[in-house]
Amino acid sequence: SQLDPALEAVTSETGETLAETIHTARKKVKKTRGLLRLVRPALPAYSTENRALRDAARLLSPLRDRGTLLEAYDALLDRYPDQPRQPFASLRGALTLEHKEIAGNPATFDAVAAFGDQIATVRGRIDKWALKERDAEAIAAGLVKTYDRAGKATARARRKLTEDRLHEWRKRAKYHRYHAQILAPVWPEVMEVRLAQSKRLEDLLGEHRDLSLLSAECRALERPYDMSARATFTGLAEQRHLVVQHLAQP
Repeated sequence: SQLDPALEAVTSETGETLAETIHTARKKVKKTRGLLRLVRPALPAYSTENRALRDAARLLSPLRDRGTLLEAYDALLDRYPDQPRQPFASLRGALTLEHKEIAGNPATFDAVAAFGDQIATVRGRIDKWALKERDAEAIAAGLVKTYDRAGKATARARRKLTEDRLHEWRKRAKYHRYHAQILAPVWPEVMEVRLAQSKRLEDLLGEHRDLSLLSAECRALERPYDMSARATFTGLAEQRHLVVQHLAQP
């Protein structure tokens, strides 16, 4: 139910919906890895399949990072409706041009095709996956391990907010959310609240990462004639950064 839509998305991609396709494919792979983590102690094939899915997703990671910049640009300025957009037009133009170049680059589709090949290989082995345990014994240890890692990542990020720690925090929170999603029917009154809160945390930390990428790109594109406008733009990004950190902490 996860890998089939991922395969369908990448095999039918023509370049017109590239960003959406990459987002969908990576999300489906992450959900599959989340499922594997839930039954990790009971699944002998875990290491092989998790590694294969991870390596496949890494083929699309650079494309995801580049493709998200336009969306992050618009989302940031939507936060500040009183801020005139005209001074930043050259930045958006540069981001738009880069986005089109990525969509038209043969190397992009080579990476997408390689991703599809690797996912198809994993998909072909699913019928051979077997668990050593069943019922609670199959999932309890995996659930606890993922939850424990999420808690430790939270504590490290609270002690010192670095990009690496925030990225790890988001990753661990995401896997815990996937587990809560799978187990929601067991205890909906608790799990549904947990799902909402962890999704909110994920969104905030994802926005933080996108802002970091956007700020870095903005600085890389600086030209003498628009240094002031770009400094203003990166200032807005830093301001939103602080807000996101404040909202994510609790």
